[in-house]
Amino acid sequence: MLQFRPMRALPSLIHVSFKNIIRQSFFYLAIVGAYLFIVSTPAFTMFTFFDAEKFLIDTNMATIFLVGLLVSVLATSSIVGGEIEDKTTTLLLSKPLSRFTFLLSKFCAVALALILAFIPLICALIMTLEVGVPEATWSDVNYHTLWFEFLPLIGAALVAAAANYYADKNFASSFIILFSIFLVISLSILWFMSKAPLQMDLFYPIILLWMSSVLICPIASLLALKGNVFFTLTFTFLIFALGLVSNWFLGGLLHNPGIRIVYSIIPNFQVFWIEEFWTKKEYIPIAYFWNVLKYVFLYCAGMLFLTWSILENREVSGGR
Repeated sequence: MLQFRPMRALPSLIHVSFKNIIRQSFFYLAIVGAYLFIVSTPAFTMFTFFDAEKFLIDTNMATIFLVGLLVSVLATSSIVGGEIEDKTTTLLLSKPLSRFTFLLSKFCAVALALILAFIPLICALIMTLEVGVPEATWSDVNYHTLWFEFLPLIGAALVAAAANYYADKNFASSFIILFSIFLVISLSILWFMSKAPLQMDLFYPIILLWMSSVLICPIASLLALKGNVFFTLTFTFLIFALGLVSNWFLGGLLHNPGIRIVYSIIPNFQVFWIEEFWTKKEYIPIAYFWNVLKYVFLYCAGMLFLTWSILENREVSGGR
């Protein structure tokens, strides 16, 4: 039985929130849509005049970047703003449960759900690069790799449908978990069978993109306290756009204290998008990972405490 004590209830709350996220239709639809787009990109990149691999990686990295942010915002809005709207938060906070524990559980659940969302997309990218691009008649294209891409999708859909029909399991959550497991197995088999080494080093920049999606979560939590999903989505992506160009607009004006404060408040998403790491095949230094991780931790902690201070001083029984 769930005991509502400070922080002791955190694992149970994370588990419940995680299940609620992966049961949402937007979660698996966004992942499957992005997966099919990544798998189909060789058909579009064949017209890039012998620079197809770079175009394919750039396009799909941008797709993963945006889908991660979209899933993060929608998931946060559904389990924070949605629960406030449905009065679920009122029931939870009527127990001896701190509001900070409530917010922290939502943040951790979204971070875990994003890992599950990123697994199929990076597997798809690596296997799609193994397929190759038919740029010319002499291009080496491994069409047999398509079996490794589509069999996990079909198998997960069939098993999840059977589990839904015979065991009354939720299709969306069953599908996305099975899909991720089958894809990891499929990629592992392909890795052993492939004559040329797969581009497994792409996992490193994907970790940076995952951090960017985690960073947007507390921002979406703050906005979800006041608005619906469209409000949260609109202003979160506006902040995201500002974060992409903040260095360009404000980088040369940091000698001004006011500009420096504004620059510090706007999340800097440029630190997560380092194109040289995959175009020039450079390794990401451990020190860079550590600095980005510290930045994400401090920014998220600050935003969570700001959201907590607002939630602590407001009544949630009446919704937003």
